[in-house]
Amino acid sequence: MRITLPRLILSLSLLIVSSSTVLAFGSSSTNYKLEGEFGIFGGAKSSTNYNLTDTGGGFAVGFGNSANYGAGSGFQYVIAELQEIIFTISTSTVNLGTLSASGVTTASHTITVTTNAPSGYLVTVVEDGNLRSGANDVNDVSGGTVDVGSEEYGLATSKSGQTITQDASCGPDPDNASAITASTQSVSSSALPIDSDTTTLCYSASISGATPGGSYSHILTYIATGTF
Repeated sequence: MRITLPRLILSLSLLIVSSSTVLAFGSSSTNYKLEGEFGIFGGAKSSTNYNLTDTGGGFAVGFGNSANYGAGSGFQYVIAELQEIIFTISTSTVNLGTLSASGVTTASHTITVTTNAPSGYLVTVVEDGNLRSGANDVNDVSGGTVDVGSEEYGLATSKSGQTITQDASCGPDPDNASAITASTQSVSSSALPIDSDTTTLCYSASISGATPGGSYSHILTYIATGTF
């Protein structure tokens, strides 16, 4: 049985750089180039021996906010706080192989998130329909575990506190699992900015003697959202 998963990299911020540079003021010589910003001075300076970005003379440099607004000021603040989220999936296809009524089959992959979003991120999953082959499908897991000899299929995550149940070991039998639905369910999250946060997703399936043969598959979509 094959589950096709898309590889998705999201960036929730966009920096557009014009081909022509607009400067508040600018000066240069054979040894340096100065790009002026707001305040008395600020911007990027460079020579053959160094590169420098700085801000001087600005008022209230940093982040300020109230109930109705948030504002960041100062060249260095803008450079440091460019908001981003990077989401990767270790593989776009998960193969459960040949299922048997005598055991539970598992397969896994990982997702990794890096973001500087102040309140972290959330990753959710949604399916395009049951694991199926033509008109036949494998029943969604019920009772929280995929059990030997029962026709069941589901997903678990190594992260706690998600809509999808946790299974830190991806086995052994019986395997913790939740039914995957057409509504988004969380599989991974963080409440803070984080670097290379990796989650293991575990797929478990079992069949009964009455399950029709065939090549079963479905498509899952994972969505990463930064909480900026």
